[in-house]
Amino acid sequence: MWNFDISAAPRGKIVQRTVKVKDKDVTSDVFRPDRLILATKCGKVTTSQYIPDQKRWEFLATGEEPVAWQVWPSHPHAEAMP
Repeated sequence: MWNFDISAAPRGKIVQRTVKVKDKDVTSDVFRPDRLILATKCGKVTTSQYIPDQKRWEFLATGEEPVAWQVWPSHPHAEAMP
């Protein structure tokens, strides 16, 4: 179902990621974007995610906003998968 309130579109969140660097665990904050389906003003529908550093949606120009959005669905067995 399309949502026309672009300000309500989920953009993602900051999560902590730990990696091993020279036998030490290094934890840092990384942005994990939410995957969405966007409808554009030119009649196209595309998957996208928010790019916070550029303050824009993937595949859209800076300053361009989608006209509607939907959450990208997860796999029906996603909870049971490792």
